[in-house]
Amino acid sequence: MLGKRVNFTKEAAKPHNVPLVLIGAAILWFGWFGFNAGAATTDGTAALIVVNTIVCPAAAALGWIFTEHFKSGKATAVGAASGVVTGLVAITPSCANLSPTWSIVLGLVAGAVCALAIDLKWKLGYDDSLDVVGIHLVAGFIGTLYLGFFAIDTGLFTGGGNLDQLIVQVIPAFAVAIYSFVVAFVIGKVIDVTIGFRVHEDEEAAGIDTVLHGEAGYALD
Repeated sequence: MLGKRVNFTKEAAKPHNVPLVLIGAAILWFGWFGFNAGAATTDGTAALIVVNTIVCPAAAALGWIFTEHFKSGKATAVGAASGVVTGLVAITPSCANLSPTWSIVLGLVAGAVCALAIDLKWKLGYDDSLDVVGIHLVAGFIGTLYLGFFAIDTGLFTGGGNLDQLIVQVIPAFAVAIYSFVVAFVIGKVIDVTIGFRVHEDEEAAGIDTVLHGEAGYALD
């Protein structure tokens, strides 16, 4: 809907402050315990949720940096932070229904896959400044569908070969994805044809902070 940024290149897509990225990821991880465990009921799953919210992101960080190392020869701090977020996204739909061992496996798989998936934007040509597709969409699907295979007592491989759990996971995963895309597209289209959805290219090139607010977000000179 928005189209690509004026300077949509690999060189321009670099974090401006790596320490702040790591601090932000740490705060996010800490807050996620309330997000996941706060949804627990009185069935005694809170402890399991807390453990899974620890081990899955940790494993995902390892899966990401291992993949990053073999892909580019270097494992980065930003990659580790991205891996943590990947693990948090992947474990959220399954945190109450996986054993810690299978949560670790989920983290390793999600971290490795998403480390590769973020490059899709360069191959397919869509602009995704926060790697929402490569991390949230891909990891969200992995975590949701993973339950169909490894959910405690009901997964395909942990529940005697029963397909019911997998079917339950697949249908809403794709239904929600399609619904979200269609609704977001309609809202975006309405905004675009009424008040407009992005600034002029000249204003974008000059710097939106300066053009719209009369000040720069970062005084780096």
